Amino acid sequence: MARKPPPIDAFLSNMADAHHLVAMAEALTDHRHRRMRHELRQKLGSALRVRVADRDRLDAASSPDVFVVLLPESRLTRAHFADQRPLLRQALVAGCAATETYLADKVMTRVSSAMPNTNVIPSRLAKLPLTVGEWLFIEEVYQVRRRGLREHVIEPFVRINASTAPNKFGESLSLIGLESWSKKIDSHRGVRAGTTVQFLERVTTRRNKIAHTGDRQGYGRAKLTVQEVKDDLAGLESIVDALEAILAR
Repeated sequence: MARKPPPIDAFLSNMADAHHLVAMAEALTDHRHRRMRHELRQKLGSALRVRVADRDRLDAASSPDVFVVLLPESRLTRAHFADQRPLLRQALVAGCAATETYLADKVMTRVSSAMPNTNVIPSRLAKLPLTVGEWLFIEEVYQVRRRGLREHVIEPFVRINASTAPNKFGESLSLIGLESWSKKIDSHRGVRAGTTVQFLERVTTRRNKIAHTGDRQGYGRAKLTVQEVKDDLAGLESIVDALEAILAR
């Protein structure tokens, strides 16, 4: 079985998907104000071997990065390149998912060291519920009971509850004994006290609106810009960087 990448490596790989979506949104936003000129349609039509009768139906979307030719039978129109928000919304969702996966992965890498051979373990970890059925399953299947607890009880709980919501973020970290997490992250990031919690609350609320209501606002969709998403992804990366440094101490 292939070994899982370290949590930070998986985070960077997953976050790259979010940045890819932002780059595509930025590059594919049409900057043209008029339809393609007749002369250009004829030249492109000839180069692309489009029938003369169909060349007047050619159109294009362009930005500083790309020039997209829309063929006569294309299912796309320039209207598809006018609104970048669909890609930006998914970029924000991907960024939050990358952070949640990192959080769960990081907690699981530290769970074993949080369960020494003594009874001194983080109180929240000690209070995780264990049903009779789960205990009997562990007794029957696992020779090493601690491994059974880890795989059958702790990890499912961690994966389900990992979230960018600050209360869940803190609960996850308390499983491995990291308390006052937001103060430590604020300090490491060099930001005012409470900034990290406020940021996570805002980003999580927006992600939930996107995921559960389609980011609806009244009869339309809420505004979202490339710069806003870039800033939010940078904020998530800053928090993960700080957490990585704090847990390495």
